[in-house]
Amino acid sequence: MNNNDILNKLLGIQNLQVRRADWVGEDQINLIVESTLPVAGCPNCGHLSTQVHDLSEVQMVRDLPLADRRCYLSYRARRFQCEPCQKTFVERVDWKRTGFSYTERYERQVYQRVRRETVSQVAHEEGLSEEATQTIFEYWAKKRSRVAATRR
Repeated sequence: MNNNDILNKLLGIQNLQVRRADWVGEDQINLIVESTLPVAGCPNCGHLSTQVHDLSEVQMVRDLPLADRRCYLSYRARRFQCEPCQKTFVERVDWKRTGFSYTERYERQVYQRVRRETVSQVAHEEGLSEEATQTIFEYWAKKRSRVAATRR
C-alpha cells in the first residue's frame, strides 16, 4: 500500500482521490485531491456527461484535522460539456456545500462545538471569523430543525 492509498483511507471521502500531500509548517497539511466520479449530471437537461471541458481554479477546502494538524483539501472542480444542450456546468460534490470552503463534516463539527461553547471561543480556536462560525452554526441548526420536523 503506497502513501496515497493510506491517505485516501484516512481521508475517507468517497469518490475523492488524494494525489499528493504537502506539509505547511508544523501545524497544517494540504491534500491535493481530485474527484473520481466518471460522470456528472447536467443541471440544465439532466444528461449524464463524461466530457470534461476544463477545471476550475484551485479551492482550498477546510476539512477535519488529520494527525492533529489543520487539514485543507486543494481541489479543482471539473467543468463538464453537455453534448445534447451544449452547456457547460461544474460538477456538484456531496462532501461540500456549493459556494463554501469547508467540508460538510467539518461544518458539522463546528456546529457541535458551538452547541457546547461560545461562537467566539470556537472561532478563535478554529481560526475562523465569528461571522463564518455563526453562519455555519445557523445553517446546521436550521437543517437539524427541518429534519426533526419531518420526523414528527
